[in-house]
Amino acid sequence: MLSRRFGRLLLGVALVGAAAVAGLPHLTHRISTAAVINTDLIRVSAPIPGVVDAALPPPGTVLAAGTELPLVHRLVVEERERFRLAQDLESVRAQIARLQETLAVLASHEREVAERGQRLVAAADEVLRAERGETTAALNAARARVAKAAADLAHAEEMQRRGLFAAPRVEAARAAAAAARAEEEALFARIERIEAQIRALALGVHMRDGYNDVPYSVQQRDRVLIMREAALDRLAEATARERVLVAALAAEEEAARRRLQFVQRIEAPMMVWQRHVAPGAPVSPGETVLDLVRCDRLYVEVSLPDRAFHAVAPGDPARVRLPGGLALDGEVAALRGAGARAHRALAAAELPGEPGARLTVRVSLPADAAERLAHPSDGSFCGIGRLAEVSFPAAAVFSPTEIAVGLWQRGSALVSRLAKSLATPAAAEPTP
Repeated sequence: MLSRRFGRLLLGVALVGAAAVAGLPHLTHRISTAAVINTDLIRVSAPIPGVVDAALPPPGTVLAAGTELPLVHRLVVEERERFRLAQDLESVRAQIARLQETLAVLASHEREVAERGQRLVAAADEVLRAERGETTAALNAARARVAKAAADLAHAEEMQRRGLFAAPRVEAARAAAAAARAEEEALFARIERIEAQIRALALGVHMRDGYNDVPYSVQQRDRVLIMREAALDRLAEATARERVLVAALAAEEEAARRRLQFVQRIEAPMMVWQRHVAPGAPVSPGETVLDLVRCDRLYVEVSLPDRAFHAVAPGDPARVRLPGGLALDGEVAALRGAGARAHRALAAAELPGEPGARLTVRVSLPADAAERLAHPSDGSFCGIGRLAEVSFPAAAVFSPTEIAVGLWQRGSALVSRLAKSLATPAAAEPTP
C-alpha cells in the first residue's frame, strides 16, 4: 500500500517537474511559430514598348554587382531627330571648311598686297631720291648761273661808268642776275619738298597722291583685314555650334540606343526571384518584367498577440530558430498593428497565419544570414520562405508579476490534476 502510494507521489512530482521544465521557456519567452524568412522585392518594369530579351535570366540566377542586364528591345526606332542633328552637323562642318579656305585665300592675298605695298614704297623712295639728285644737280647749275649773272652785272656797271654801256643794258644784266637767284631759291625749295616726301614715305604717308594719304595697296590690305576679322567671327560661331551639335548628336544617339534597348544596371548583388513574362514576349510600358531580391537584406516576419505591442520595441533582441537546429540572432526592426494594411505584392514570402495573432513584428537578420541559411548557388533562393520559430526574452514581453502568476496557475492546474488521479485509485481500494 505505502509503496504504491509513494510510487504515485514520485510519479506526480516527476510529472510536475517535467511540466515546469517544458512550460518554463514559454513563460520566460514569447515563442511564435508563425514566422517566415522574408525580404522585399525589387520590381523591374519595362519603360518602353517592345519584346523581352531572349536571354532573360530564369529564377534563382545570381546577378553580380555591375551587371548590364538587357531586358526589352524596341521593334521600331524613331530617328528623325538624330538625322536632323547629323545633317545640321554636316552643314556646319562644310561651313567651317569653307571659312577656313576663305581665311587661307585672304591670308595669301594679304601677303601679296603687303609685298606690293613694300615694292611701291621702295620704288617711290627710289624715285624721290633720284629726283632729289636731279634737283641738286639743277641747283648747282643754278648757282653757277647766279655767279655768272653777278659777274655780268658787275661788268655792265663798270662799262656804264666808263660810258661804254647804256643804262638799259645794265638793267638787263641786273634782271638776269635776279632771275638766276630766284631759280636757285626755287630749286632749293624743291629739294626741301622732296626731303619732306622722303620722310613722310618712311612714316607710311604718301604725299604725291592728291586724294589719299596711302596707296591703293594699303587700302586693299585694310579691306582684307576687315574681311578676315568677319570670317574669323563666323568661324568662331560655326566652331561653337559644331561643339554643341556634336554633344547633342552624342546625347541623341545614346538616347536612341536606350530607346532601342532597355538595359538595367545591377548596382548590388541580386537574385532573380520571379519572371513575369517569357523571353521574347511583347511588353508594354509599365509592365513588370522581373522581380529581384537582395539576399543581404533578409528579415523575419513574426505574428504575436496584440497585447505584446507595448512589450516589444524596435531594437530588442530576438532568437530565430529554423528546422534543423540552425539559430540566428536578430533584432526587432518594426511593428505593425492588426489594422495596418500590408502590400504583400512587394514581399517575397507570405506570412503563415496563427489563431489569435494580431501583431506583425519585423526582425532584421545579419547580412550573412543567407550564406548560413542556404548558399545562393544551390538554388534555394537564399532561404526565403523557410518557416522559423522566433523567441523574444521575457523582459521584452512579460513583467515579473505576470511570469509568477503564470507559473502559479500552471503549477496549481498540474497539482490539482495529480491529486485527482491519486485520489481516485485510493477510494476504489477495498477496506481490509
